[in-house]
Amino acid sequence: MPAFSVPNPCPQPWATMTPTAAGRFCGQCQHEVVDFSALSEAEVHAWLARPGVGTVCGLFRAGQFAPPVPAGVVAAGPRWRRWLLTGLALLSLKPLLTSCQNAQSSAAAANGATEQADELATAPQGQVTIRGRVLDDSTGLAVAGAEIFIADTPYGAVADEQGNFGFTMKQQWAPVQNGSVSLRVAGSPFVFEPQTLSVAVSPAPAPLTVRLKSVPGRGQIMGKVAGHEPPQKPPL
Repeated sequence: MPAFSVPNPCPQPWATMTPTAAGRFCGQCQHEVVDFSALSEAEVHAWLARPGVGTVCGLFRAGQFAPPVPAGVVAAGPRWRRWLLTGLALLSLKPLLTSCQNAQSSAAAANGATEQADELATAPQGQVTIRGRVLDDSTGLAVAGAEIFIADTPYGAVADEQGNFGFTMKQQWAPVQNGSVSLRVAGSPFVFEPQTLSVAVSPAPAPLTVRLKSVPGRGQIMGKVAGHEPPQKPPL
């Protein structure tokens, strides 16, 4: 299923637009902006698939298309952890909380590095595995579902719930230029600015840490809706 994005966010204030049945009318561009902020991803897909629907401007919110929490899983974590975090908040022990979060991030990164070393030890000759973790630069938390594309290709990987990603590709491949490859990393377009980085391609590249910065007005975004397919596994 294609992912949604708003490549060129509209700076016009939503509050000043004229209400309509589907959203609001922008007097600046003379176009209706559909309020998608209360719909699920499936509902937005169904709306856009209606006959005669062309270019659409929409309003979205951060986390709108976050994956649902599986049955039996408590989204806020174990009960003892919730009690601990509540106690820390009441006591204003921010330094201690930050230390705990940093320790968890370090442990996750260490586990990712160990997994990478194990995989590379058995990787076929002529192939290279690039692994890393995508974090929110503002909070230091993982960016689940971040998309990592290899250069201008449709290939790459999607970050898991801990922000970890990895893919294996040929060391001698067209996107690899002069021993390096360009990666395009993007989280939710309603929260993060996309980032491009150059990565040295070697038989055992070090794990990456990508920190995505917030978009202006983080949490809500408006503009013309564009769709794209998520990254595919690179050909070998």
